[in-house]
Amino acid sequence: MAQSHDDLLRQARLLEKIGQSVIALDAGYRICYWNPASERLYGFPADEVLGAGINDLGIIDRTDARTAEIAAMVRSGLEWSGECWVRHRDGHGFPIHATISMLDDGLPGDWSLVIISKDISQRKHREAVLRRMAALVESSGDAIIGTDLKGKVTSWNTGAARMFGWTAVEATGRDHRLMTGSAEDGAGNGVLAFFDRNSHTQGIEARWQRKDGSPIDVSLTVSPVHDEDGFRVGSSVIARDVTALKRLRMEADTERERLLAAQELAHVGTVEYNYGSGTWWHSREYARMIGLGPGEKASREKIRSLAHPQDRALLESVFDRFNNGERHAEYEFRIVRGGGEIRWLQCVARIAEGPDGRPARLLVTAMDITGQKRAQEVLEHQAFHDALTGLPNRYMLANVLQGLLDRGRPRVVVMFVDVDRFKLVNDGIGHGAGDSILLQLGERIRANVRGTDTVGRFGGDEFIVICEDLGVDQSLGMAERIRAATREGFELQGRKIYLNVSIGIARAEPGDTAETLLSSADTAMYAAKAAGGDRAEIFDLEPQNGGIRRLDLESGLRQALERNELTVVYQPIVDLATEQPVGMEALLRWRHALHGPIDPQTFIPVAEETGLIVPIGEWILRRALGQAATWRRTVPGAENLGISVNISVRQLAVPDFPERVRQAVGEAGIDPGSISLEITESVLMEQAQLPMEALRELHRQGIRLSIDDFGTGYSSLSYLRWLFARVLKIDKAFVDELGENPQGATLIELILGTARSYGLDVIAEGVETPAQVSELRRLGVPNAQGYHWQRPMPAEEVPTWLLGRKVSRGP
Repeated sequence: MAQSHDDLLRQARLLEKIGQSVIALDAGYRICYWNPASERLYGFPADEVLGAGINDLGIIDRTDARTAEIAAMVRSGLEWSGECWVRHRDGHGFPIHATISMLDDGLPGDWSLVIISKDISQRKHREAVLRRMAALVESSGDAIIGTDLKGKVTSWNTGAARMFGWTAVEATGRDHRLMTGSAEDGAGNGVLAFFDRNSHTQGIEARWQRKDGSPIDVSLTVSPVHDEDGFRVGSSVIARDVTALKRLRMEADTERERLLAAQELAHVGTVEYNYGSGTWWHSREYARMIGLGPGEKASREKIRSLAHPQDRALLESVFDRFNNGERHAEYEFRIVRGGGEIRWLQCVARIAEGPDGRPARLLVTAMDITGQKRAQEVLEHQAFHDALTGLPNRYMLANVLQGLLDRGRPRVVVMFVDVDRFKLVNDGIGHGAGDSILLQLGERIRANVRGTDTVGRFGGDEFIVICEDLGVDQSLGMAERIRAATREGFELQGRKIYLNVSIGIARAEPGDTAETLLSSADTAMYAAKAAGGDRAEIFDLEPQNGGIRRLDLESGLRQALERNELTVVYQPIVDLATEQPVGMEALLRWRHALHGPIDPQTFIPVAEETGLIVPIGEWILRRALGQAATWRRTVPGAENLGISVNISVRQLAVPDFPERVRQAVGEAGIDPGSISLEITESVLMEQAQLPMEALRELHRQGIRLSIDDFGTGYSSLSYLRWLFARVLKIDKAFVDELGENPQGATLIELILGTARSYGLDVIAEGVETPAQVSELRRLGVPNAQGYHWQRPMPAEEVPTWLLGRKVSRGP
């Protein structure tokens, strides 16, 4: 039966009461009814829209395919109900739920179509939120479970299915004992108590079970669930699988206990400071090591108070270094424990940084090294003290003496005390008796020196006394007291043994070291023995005691080659016209292990007299030729560089000397014409018979002979022909007189005249000043050498000196 117009109005007013929009359209789809709810929903007042076409308002999206579909259904007489999007007057879109109905024909009034709609934006928003929450729940790796008040499962996400093995269908409606177990006193009942709470609880740990019966450790967060009226209807449970974490935690706890036990066995302790919380933690062993009582906590102040007073500044400096940005420190300090016991700790400290790069924790590992320190003290005492007498040994004596010299202490004196004929004591009454005498002797020496002096045993029956601020007379007086004390006799197994000692005394001189001063005292002591013993001698380098120095030099020179104490240096020979290098002279140098550099004028005569010049000279020759050949091959511009080597008449007298030279030239691979062998004129003139055959053979080989220091030996000019000389070297004494003594220039002019007569080259030696260079050029001297251009230099510096200088053809 058709509805009346009044009935429709009444229904429309009822819908208005519940906030639904009612719009009536006539047959031409013009609006003939627009209730207040429509005004609120679409933004148009009724008096503005009545009589207007529905499509003219723009509230319907005509581009939407569904719009045409809905219109077709309505025109065919069918009712449509559903959701769609419309527009407000201001242009924003929103969703509605609408019902569109056609009215029967013949109905009084103009209504042909009624549209009833309501805004569903809030519902859609809630649904979207719920969908997102559901997606999050489903995508969570944790189990998210809903239960009612009786503990039955009401929801079960994918994470729960993966974690426990039951599907949502299997789990929903089941009791909580599905996961928690059925035992009355099991973990499930304890957790159920949290389900009954009306508050949020997290961090609950429980052991549940999976579908296959295997246990699983979980960490639970339980929250109450309320209905719209605020009544609690159940609980929400988030379960996280912590089985692996708990296993790792147990393993870490076990490992920590094992580590702490190992630390106790190894006497290693640890202490940590947390910068964030300001808290300290320490191990049991650390507490034992530093002497913390029960309940006492480690802290910066506590550790400092227990530290040895002399080490507290050290600890503060370590903390200051950390405050200034350092991240690692190693240090040792002492702890004073109860009863005054001192323990040594060796610590390694480091800063662990947080993600922001700032200090997070201070980690300190400490080891008790008291035993090591005590053993070290014993070893150090043994290393620096004599095992028999307990006196300082030679190593400590050297350190003490060097310390006095380094600090520049005044009037340092060393005494070398040696028992005369002590071997007779050992051989006659045994080494045990000899040891007893040495013990007594050590005590007697100590009793007769000053308290500030150092007495030690150097070895065997030799003792050393080191004194400072002691004059010559005082040192002789002290030596006399020591000698007198040894004459009194030594008690030994009911008998008396009488001994004498020889004492060598050495005073420190500038440049002395511990080794040189001890060597000097030793030399003086041997001089005392050589003079008959039972006396004291003072070491002196003056000529009257030259024999002592000579013996020392000769002994050292015999070992100089073996000890690599000899070296060869090189001085350039230059063309005076261009000042370009034409050659190098090889010069011998000796750095003695004890005495340091020795003047060649001191040791060369010793080498000549002893015959040591023969092996040393051959060594120089091979070294110099090989070095020159290397320069000629490798240094640009040095292809014509000559080399001069000094030789001795003793070398010339060796029968196969020319052959040795030939071998040296062959080994070096150098042109013989670039080699000059120099021999001093004065030494040559002292020979009763010249080694003419050797000189002739060297000449045949192409080797050049150079007469060194020419003009000082008063040689016959005819000798120059016999010697096959090729070069004359003007002695430095004549060069020194240039510009000061006119006779110097005259002598040089005579030498130049002689050289020209015999077709010889000339080299001036010892040139040091520009004035000398100028005068030599005026006189016409072709070549020279001296400090003006370069002092003798090591072989490794020669290439650098030569680079950039074009080498002329040798003299």
